[in-house]
Amino acid sequence: MDIYLHCGVLCMKMYIFGKKKKGRGFMSDYSSENIREIYERHFVTVYRVCFMYLRNVHDTEDAVHNTFMKLIEKQKCFESTEHEKAWLIRVSQNVCKNMLRANSRRCESPTGDIAVNDSSAVSDVMIELSALPDELKIPVYLFYCDGYNSKEIGSMLHISASAVRSRLQKARERLKEHLGSERSIV
Repeated sequence: MDIYLHCGVLCMKMYIFGKKKKGRGFMSDYSSENIREIYERHFVTVYRVCFMYLRNVHDTEDAVHNTFMKLIEKQKCFESTEHEKAWLIRVSQNVCKNMLRANSRRCESPTGDIAVNDSSAVSDVMIELSALPDELKIPVYLFYCDGYNSKEIGSMLHISASAVRSRLQKARERLKEHLGSERSIV
């Protein structure tokens, strides 16, 4: 089901059945048009973050869906688009961690759909990047994929800009170590 349709159905059900939050009707802040705008603005970022954690297209789609559903359920008020994006990144990280935790309890492998092609440098880098710990992986993604600087990343992750630069350097060193020095990395 299309996420717009599903989100719209959920909004209508919650409005009809009178779910309230802080004395307001559910629909007061999030119209279907607002949801669509937020979704279109942040879908790619949320999808990338989820895929870096889950490495599986189907699980990634579920995580993206769950992330935007949490946005609708929480009715979070944001100071800016950047605050909105940072919140969605954090929620998507938590959703993915919960999914991985649930998968590990069922002894399933979360790496099912990633295409491994030994001749592809991009594939090798993505595999190694996804193996990095979260504290290194997320700054790399935000810096190289989304184009944020270290100060912006620091404010999103609640760490200093120098800590971001340090994590980026550690990530580059680990990637060089695992991929070999003959390749130019990020």
